[in-house]
Amino acid sequence: MAKRLPPTAEPLGNWYDFRTQLAWIYDGPLGKKYQQNEYLSHPQAAWLIRKGSVTLTLGGTRERYREGYWVFPRDKKGYQEFSPDAHILSIRFVAEWPTGEPLFDRSKSYAIPAAKLPEFTRISEMLEQHVGREYPGVTVELQRMSGSPRRFFEMQRMLYDWMQAYTAAMESQGLTPHTIAKLDDRVREAVHILEKRTLNHPLRERELAILVGLSLSQLNKLFVRNLGKTPTEYWEEKRLSAARLTLLSSERSIKSIAYDLGFSSLPHFSAWVKKKLGQSPRHFRLRRR
Repeated sequence: MAKRLPPTAEPLGNWYDFRTQLAWIYDGPLGKKYQQNEYLSHPQAAWLIRKGSVTLTLGGTRERYREGYWVFPRDKKGYQEFSPDAHILSIRFVAEWPTGEPLFDRSKSYAIPAAKLPEFTRISEMLEQHVGREYPGVTVELQRMSGSPRRFFEMQRMLYDWMQAYTAAMESQGLTPHTIAKLDDRVREAVHILEKRTLNHPLRERELAILVGLSLSQLNKLFVRNLGKTPTEYWEEKRLSAARLTLLSSERSIKSIAYDLGFSSLPHFSAWVKKKLGQSPRHFRLRRR
């Protein structure tokens, strides 16, 4: 497994391996389907409870948060229940290393009074307003929207401003950023190749190994040594996370989701979801809503 280094010892070049991405951002009242639903721990969530409250049932424990607080839920499967009058600023984002380890510890939830985070709130609202102007009405489908260099770089600039404010908020809670030891250059190259591919592109490990100048067995050994998983496991985790998120948060047809994730047929996708999640895509979507 990758070794963790103290922040002061982290080479600047290692941060090129860090991944940050805005999944969606929304400010307003919650529709009924989101008031009571499965809580998705990935992508990470940051919620400003403007009105009402939320109760999270995570790992058998209940956590309740009221208006006026920023909430950063822990990384645990569970259930979310917002009050009928809930109005929130919701930000879903990725901030993690290729190992899947987050920038900050997520073993517990954090609730911080918004009054103590004025700069974080201001930048969050600016980011939401920017996305609202550029992509009006878009929330969960943000990553599917067309973009231009101007749109992309402006959003990334604002996202990095937001990440700086997020880092300050977490450090105010006594948390230290996680870092990892430098990845093997060939593993890094392979990861970058995978991250650039859309999820409907099939993973062929032998082809990936050739691209980075390794044999198939060498590639698998280096992946496990550096990331704790094989390339196939790495790719499957990405696809499963996308499948869960899209099934629960999108109104798109299951067939469309299947094709976007690289499945040639709906039965094939259904069998894969049932194997991974224990039920068909349709039942998974209906039961969690």
